[in-house]
Formats: sequence, structure tokens, C-alpha cells
Amino acid sequence: MIFDIRVPATTANIGPGFDSLGLALSLCNRFAVEPAARTSVEGCEEKYRGPENLFLAAMRRAAELLGTRAPAVRLSIDADIPTARGLGSSAAMIVGGATAALLLDEKRNPELPLSAEERRFILDAAAELEGHPDNAAPAALGGFCASITGGPGRASGTARITCARCEVDPSWSFHAFVPPFELPTREARAALPAAVSRRDAVFNVGRAALVALAFEQGDAALLGAACDDRLHQPYRKAMIPGYDEVMDACLHGGAAAAWLSGAGPTLMALAVGAEASDRLAAAMEPVLASRQEGPWRRLRLSAESSGVTFAARESGASPTRLKKVECL
Repeated sequence: MIFDIRVPATTANIGPGFDSLGLALSLCNRFAVEPAARTSVEGCEEKYRGPENLFLAAMRRAAELLGTRAPAVRLSIDADIPTARGLGSSAAMIVGGATAALLLDEKRNPELPLSAEERRFILDAAAELEGHPDNAAPAALGGFCASITGGPGRASGTARITCARCEVDPSWSFHAFVPPFELPTREARAALPAAVSRRDAVFNVGRAALVALAFEQGDAALLGAACDDRLHQPYRKAMIPGYDEVMDACLHGGAAAAWLSGAGPTLMALAVGAEASDRLAAAMEPVLASRQEGPWRRLRLSAESSGVTFAARESGASPTRLKKVECL
């Protein structure tokens, strides 16, 4: 039996929601995994094909939390999420691996969809490995998620995540502006101060609450008003050539809101309705093409409601591929 696992990309932080707010997007990584005599990995660079591959490491840890042992597997990776760009590529690998541990458990009926409790287990396991739940929650559950570490009880030996989610207005489109360079999360985190002022903490607390309400109410104007931040964006933008120019172009081009996606370097902008989305795309095209550091790509995405999904098939059967997103 082969399990085809699909995990969406995510944009996290969303302005003031540092390590706590995230959104699933219509870009994904796909993984085909099946038991094998020995573990092998294909579809990624040679340096990622060893036992420390994030998918495999997450699968082993999740199996340990389940009280089982992960089997040897044949893993095939088909990744559309760019790495080290602030779009949740690591979370997608980790959520995929945790999901595989569940599906490969011999006691589980492979014909059943993921239950709510299984998704919560995937979230808890993934957040433990990620260190924070902002990407893991929407990757596991879909939609817009506000999450914290801690809550009633513990799940299989790992810290429980408390999460609230909602669907996203279908008229909202999300434009990811992806620069031609990486920004590893560890480097972006190292740029942050060890402490912040109470004034800056209060600034972010109020705005993070409004961001969550904006998504729940479908209020793009409220999101635009609340998307400022003093905890991470001011420190990270110095690491991103073109940040100010591209951000200004987004807002002048009609974006309802814009923010640094995750740890960066991708910038994310919201447009409401097809006409506004087209106008933003047209306004950004010359800006992105003429950047001194090299052309930036644009991905036009929508919110993804389903989170991680899977399908089971017999060996030799072909998986179903999703259509590609617009990428310029």
C-alpha cells in the first residue's frame, strides 16, 4: 500500500502574530510513502536523502509518541514549496512525516480519513519538532489558525497545542513575492533581540487580536490596519534586500494588507476580489522584474481549508496531481 500525503504551504506570523498566527495556502508538497525492505528517499537533493531527512525524523518521533516503531520506507518527495523562503517548507515535511507515522501503523484502518483527534496528534507532534505551532497548525488543520503551546492535558508525551481556526473569505487572494535568495530560519531568529519593551509588547498584543478577528469576520480593512509589527519584522527586514521597495509597491499597488511571511524573505500581500488581484499583479510585475538582487517571483494563491490530506493506492497506480499555481 502506498500513501500519497499532501501538505499545504503556510504563511505565519501575519504581521504581529509572532509564532502564533498562520494560514494554509494553495501550494503544497506531496509525499508518496510505502513500507520497504530498506529506507530510501528520492525527489530531493542528495544531502537530504539520509536518515536526518525532516520527513523521516518526524515520522520516527511521531511513531515513538504513538508507542510504535517507524518501519523502513520508500519515500518520494514532490515539492512545490520553495525552501528557506518563509512559506512553511519545514513544517510541510514535519507534518507529512507525522502523518506517515499514523498511516503506517498496522492497527489503523487505511480506508478511514484522518480523525479530528489524529489531526490534533499530528499538530502536537509537529509543533514539538518545529518549536512553535504557527506553521504546524494550518499545515495540519487548514484555514487560518491562532495557536499557543499549552492547554488542558498532554498528548502522547508531547506538549498539547491549544488552537482555534476559521475558514477564510474565498474572495481573498494571497500574492507571495519570493526573492531569489534564501533566509534560513535560524539566521532570521538570531537577528531578534533577547527582550522587548512593554510598549512594543502591548503594541503587538492588540494588533494580533485584531488580525485574528479580521480573518474570522472577513474584514480586510481591519487586517490592513492591524498588520504592523514591532517584534520581528523591523529586525529581519535588514536581512532582505528590496524589502522596503517591494513592501511599498504592494501597498501602493492596491494590496489590502501586506506582511513578512514567516521568517522571510518572502513578502505576502492580500487582495480582495479578482479585479484587485489582477491590478496588484500588474502593478508588481515591473517592480519584481527590475530588482537589483535579481527578479522576484510572484505566486498567486488562495487559502487552503483542508490541511494535510492523504489517499491510499496500490503499488503501481499513479497519484493524482493538483494543478500548478500561477507563478511569475
